[in-house]
Amino acid sequence: MIKKILLIDVEFDKTIKEGNQLQSKWSHHPLGLMYLVSSARQKYPDIEFKILHTITCEDAGEDAKKIISEFEPDLIGIRALSICAGEFKAMAEIIRKEAPNTPLIAGGPYSSASYKEILASPPLVDLVVIGEGEITFVELLTWLQDKDSLPLSLIGTAVPFQGQVQINESRPIIDNIDEILPPAYDVIDLKDYKGISNQALQSADSCAFIETSRGCTYKCYYCHAALSETVRRRSPELVLDEMSEHYKRGIRDFGFVDDIFNVPKKTGKMILRGIIDRFPGVRINFSNGLRADQLDDEFLDLLEDAGTVHLALAVETAIPRLQKLIVKHLNIPKAKEIVDKCSKRFITCVFFIVGFPSETMEEAMETVNFAKDLDHLAQPVLSICRVYPGTPLFDALDPTPQQAQLIDEQMLNATHKKLSGNPNFYGDFFSSEKVPLKGEGINTVRWDWMRNVILNPSRIKNSHK
Repeated sequence: MIKKILLIDVEFDKTIKEGNQLQSKWSHHPLGLMYLVSSARQKYPDIEFKILHTITCEDAGEDAKKIISEFEPDLIGIRALSICAGEFKAMAEIIRKEAPNTPLIAGGPYSSASYKEILASPPLVDLVVIGEGEITFVELLTWLQDKDSLPLSLIGTAVPFQGQVQINESRPIIDNIDEILPPAYDVIDLKDYKGISNQALQSADSCAFIETSRGCTYKCYYCHAALSETVRRRSPELVLDEMSEHYKRGIRDFGFVDDIFNVPKKTGKMILRGIIDRFPGVRINFSNGLRADQLDDEFLDLLEDAGTVHLALAVETAIPRLQKLIVKHLNIPKAKEIVDKCSKRFITCVFFIVGFPSETMEEAMETVNFAKDLDHLAQPVLSICRVYPGTPLFDALDPTPQQAQLIDEQMLNATHKKLSGNPNFYGDFFSSEKVPLKGEGINTVRWDWMRNVILNPSRIKNSHK
């Protein structure tokens, strides 16, 4: 009988000594786990839940041991992003040692992409939930309550079986996400997030995160969201009702976590108008999901009137050929126009990536020159292309087992390395025909970015103003 469940969101904790603020100081609340709690409570209101978010821990391993000893959970679940694969494995080993007889399940982006590795003998966990977890999690609880054992063939899962990995039938996506209750904010304590910022540099102990949609219509081949079919929107009224509950308890800072908030524009505008009408004095940010070439002047006006402080746009590359290759198909002239307008009205972050397959040094430098012209931009961010299992990019590279192992090891390194350090670039594992740029070339691009974009005097003066 399942009476107590411990769910762990594995990120970095405060013991980290190397890396940057992105690893140890920026995060958002564990919405994925909070959605699981809400869904489970509908059918099993008497189950007691605890969530451990490791970014709030001084020492995540010791905190996990203490909770397991004192709470004595009947089921433990862990999730992580791929960048925290090493921390995920370490946490799984701790749980196995501290609670060897407690069923251990996993989900989230890393598990969904790398379940074969996670379940390889000896398996790190007993079962992996692949993709959206709300329905699968409730069905798993029902099985455990009825059978007192883990299922072998539950839809939407993979399990270790007879020394192999058994992949069960895929779980269809949830078409009507209005059926999913809002995340259970009562399971976390906002005070635990003191000293941690959300991605808009607002304090995570005084904000709330809102999901108005799931999925993305675009198929950027470096992204796990490329596997989704479409954008599934929540009803604007339900979104506003959820915000209202936070507003009543004094929350004024909101972060929207959608993959792509402004597609379709009509629904995004309805939500913004509702915010303007119902929630005076709020500050909102879009640190992830706005597409530049799908914004218009009316949308920008609504963003400003609704209280938008910070937004992020993803350009990635200024090269039309590469836009087609990565299946982003961004209208570059329109994007540049919108970035310029946004930069003069909001604290604007724009993401760029270098190091795509077939990208030349000349093309990478053209992207740097594109960014150099954005002289009001507050946050220009240049990332090195990373390859993650389960993405179309990984499949397109078709790595050998040895190359795949090197890519896995690369995930354990910080995404934004020091300029003087090894960039840990996957291109060093492949031929120049597939990936012309190498680590040395990547460092050359990054130094040019520092000199001509980050230290651009006009950008510094205008963005500060």
